[in-house]
Amino acid sequence: MKALSFDTLDEVKRYLGEKPSSRGLVLFASAAAVRELSPHAPANAVLCSTKGEYTPKGYRNGVVSGFEYDADIADIVEILHPPVLSGDNLKASYHKMEDNVNAFLLLLCDGRAAMEETILSSLYFIDQEFKVLGGSAADDESGETYLYIGSRRVRNLGIFFNLTVRTALIKENIYVPTGTKLLVTEADVFGRTVYSFNGRPAAEEYARVLDVEEDLLAGHFLSNPLGKRYEDDLIIASPMVINPDKSITFYSQLMPSTYLEVLSAADPLVVLEQTLREIPFKPAFVLNINCTLRDRLFLRDGLWGGFDDKMIGFCGNTAGFISYGEQYYKKHANQTMVLLLVG
Repeated sequence: MKALSFDTLDEVKRYLGEKPSSRGLVLFASAAAVRELSPHAPANAVLCSTKGEYTPKGYRNGVVSGFEYDADIADIVEILHPPVLSGDNLKASYHKMEDNVNAFLLLLCDGRAAMEETILSSLYFIDQEFKVLGGSAADDESGETYLYIGSRRVRNLGIFFNLTVRTALIKENIYVPTGTKLLVTEADVFGRTVYSFNGRPAAEEYARVLDVEEDLLAGHFLSNPLGKRYEDDLIIASPMVINPDKSITFYSQLMPSTYLEVLSAADPLVVLEQTLREIPFKPAFVLNINCTLRDRLFLRDGLWGGFDDKMIGFCGNTAGFISYGEQYYKKHANQTMVLLLVG
């Protein structure tokens, strides 16, 4: 796999016109760029709208990033709405490579549709150890996300990669538990809205446990999201907005009668050093998906430069994007980085 980066759309159009049919392609760009590029995209190209791009030179905004690969190692599958309608096609692609420990599925989902959990639950036939990663496409000012297979717009898609070289999937979490928990006592699961924690209005109780004024609570969302515990794993659930009735809408589903851990931020650059140290092999390619909320935090605190130094120093053949949510195996997370490593 080879990382790609383009500064102008004219460069991309020339590249698309010259690209041999034996090469598959995934490109990440702004919504406006994806719309303009889509008429020029060949059938084995995938386009995804983003909130920022990751390139061999590090984090950028307003460029086009992506990667190319041998087309014969991948199956591109459109995921319809509802996802169950695509079950046969997804199963057929999965069964071609289910016994390959280096195979994986890359999911690209509509980040405005709140369907990530539904898509993941439709993959019930995929083994728990089979690698699944993904990111949710971002919108533009009109509120639309854009995903294309060639010149055809789709709502969601998956790409099954049947690699023969070693692969690994890593999730990085820069938040740690504070020791305080909140019990979800009333929630609309599919609406991703919590009405009460510990039997009290959600915003009121969230502010109380953080010891902040309720009208200042939204300003603490980046620093103090909530965590869902799955055995030894912690999946971040990020608050999106406080509603007039003091309920809180999140970027992922939360179930009633479950405990959530209140989190605080660790030093992101120290965490990244630890993440890179624990990677089991030196990769030849890295796909890097970062949440838009991590992006906001990194921009606020001036962290991207230090992050890039460490990440690009680790592997310069790196591509990725800023997403509206991350998929890691069969979990949908927020405020997270997911790395695919290819040997």
